[in-house]
Amino acid sequence: MANPKPRQFAGDFRMWRKASDGTLTPVIPEPTDPYGNQPIETNAFNFGYEAGDEVALKSKRRDNAYNQIFHTDQQPGENSLSIQLQEMPVAILASVLRGVAVSTDVTAGTVTDEPFNVGEINAPIQLAHRYISSLVVKKGAATLVAGTDYTFSLRRGQVIPIAAGAINEADELEISYSYAAVDGTLIQGGATPIQSFYIVGDMQDRISGDNGELTVYEVRLGVEDDIDWMSAEPISPTLTGKLIQPNGAPAPYTFELYKQAA
Repeated sequence: MANPKPRQFAGDFRMWRKASDGTLTPVIPEPTDPYGNQPIETNAFNFGYEAGDEVALKSKRRDNAYNQIFHTDQQPGENSLSIQLQEMPVAILASVLRGVAVSTDVTAGTVTDEPFNVGEINAPIQLAHRYISSLVVKKGAATLVAGTDYTFSLRRGQVIPIAAGAINEADELEISYSYAAVDGTLIQGGATPIQSFYIVGDMQDRISGDNGELTVYEVRLGVEDDIDWMSAEPISPTLTGKLIQPNGAPAPYTFELYKQAA
């Protein structure tokens, strides 16, 4: 008699964003990883299926035959996938925020005598860079004094006029500063938060020792539930969406289970 086969899978899941032209972009780029894409920490990985509507044809004949079903058919259903994540790289963070991410990486440099028009007093003047140093603010030929005429946040790249200082509304200022290199990302909200992904899983059955290769050729994922950004626990979003079978793919997803022969 064959032994029972309980299963307990673990896996290294790697996700790539998939563009409309088929271009794949790693979700967690990592040059030292063999695939150039670090596995993402995943807590749950669920395939689902929703049956299609049932179509029934009813007779319009006379007497007792009226409205009797004489043919039924089942419309094709939809396969889906949901993934619960324990980490949020930028690509996932953008989806959770219902937006898209744009890289804002900058190299270090300097700005000299950049003109700024003052709006409301106490409203910050946002510089084009962050992590700034060597800040100098001028009004005409006069160099203004920090703490007297303005305050600042070097990390945020903001200069805030002080109401009692020398800066007035509609003044023209010239600001010079140096800025550090920054790895930045701008998430633009209000976009449709659905993205296409290509996913592979290097799987392991921890009970039987079997190995598995999972390939999801395309799935369009988004976050359906609200996310509490002030949660006392680490945020663990669930991405859910429809599985797509691209041209040339044998199925929406495949799973190959294998083990070295005795």
